[in-house]
Amino acid sequence: MSIPTTVLRASLRQARTTLLRKYTAAGGIGTIITSVIFIAVLWFVRDLDFIDGAVMAGGFLFAGFLAFSVIAAAVIGISAELQTEREDGTLLRAKAVPHGMTGHLVAKLFITPFDALIPVLPMVVAGVLMLPGQMPSSVADWALFVVLFLLSVAAMMPWGAVLGSVFKTMMGLVWSMMAIYALAALSGLFFPLSAMPGWLQWLGQATPLYWIGHAFRAVLLPPEAAAAELGGEFRLGLALLILLAWAVVGLIVAPVLLRRMARRQSGSTVAAARDRVLSKGY
Repeated sequence: MSIPTTVLRASLRQARTTLLRKYTAAGGIGTIITSVIFIAVLWFVRDLDFIDGAVMAGGFLFAGFLAFSVIAAAVIGISAELQTEREDGTLLRAKAVPHGMTGHLVAKLFITPFDALIPVLPMVVAGVLMLPGQMPSSVADWALFVVLFLLSVAAMMPWGAVLGSVFKTMMGLVWSMMAIYALAALSGLFFPLSAMPGWLQWLGQATPLYWIGHAFRAVLLPPEAAAAELGGEFRLGLALLILLAWAVVGLIVAPVLLRRMARRQSGSTVAAARDRVLSKGY
């Protein structure tokens, strides 16, 4: 189904307005502060190593934090926004306007890469300055990094929409977010998965989180860092194919659930959500 040009223009205006409001408010500024905190951590661990010197801790954590920033923006950010918009009536108002839901969701397609990029940019600058021997040195490698960044966003964003449409209350969504944080810790983003028990290695590889982290390490770290990977090698081609598969499946599943969520939106559901928040606080 083609999207009318007027809807695309309206989506771009909505995306621009949303980004300006978000990153001039306390919440948006807090995102940048989180990047600054990471940079401070990177400074202190830049000369440490994992697995008896097989890989430098600074480079490994750098790639892991970049991967998690993308995951957080594309999954946690999208799901939380959809949940909030469902409860405050934003989606109901969009539903009442011709092509409103389509335009609203297209705007999120424009917003999410910027949400992921804004915390990543200062981290990349810090990585280049603090880890000069471990960062890509060619234009082709940096171009591959950009492709990987966009593919990771595409792979994760539909699943953020799925979470936002499946959970009916903010508390349910909070528990799902906690599960994602735990899964990130168990998927080798911040510590080599090869040093974990065998069953955790299988669990980690079953998630897209591991493959995003693996791909970022393959692109950003020197070849010798592969010693800390499962099998002792980088499998960048396989990682990209797996992320592409997650993106395709997500783009099939997410619209179905979003349409179902939109059909269920009504004034009574928004009122019930408001009453629940007033009585329970969530």
